[in-house]
Amino acid sequence: MSEILLHGTVVLHIDLESEEMARTVFEALAPETHAAPSERARTKIEIQGTTIVLHIEAGDLTALRAAMNSFLSWVSACQRAVASVTGQNP
Repeated sequence: MSEILLHGTVVLHIDLESEEMARTVFEALAPETHAAPSERARTKIEIQGTTIVLHIEAGDLTALRAAMNSFLSWVSACQRAVASVTGQNP
């Protein structure tokens, strides 16, 4: 019989190319941590120099995976947007 994940936590450390990019991503994602689309996952974000640290806690594996995917997609979108505006490669 397989076990069912009732609760899970993950901490993601996302290294970015500069403190400016880290601050931009942090400011873009911070509102998402306060107004999550689901009550099944909670997220906290920190900035440490050029690194964004995301703490994601969820009641089940599906919610944990969905929150991770959403935040990683948003980080990627932020990087692409900045690259588009500045003419740099993401």
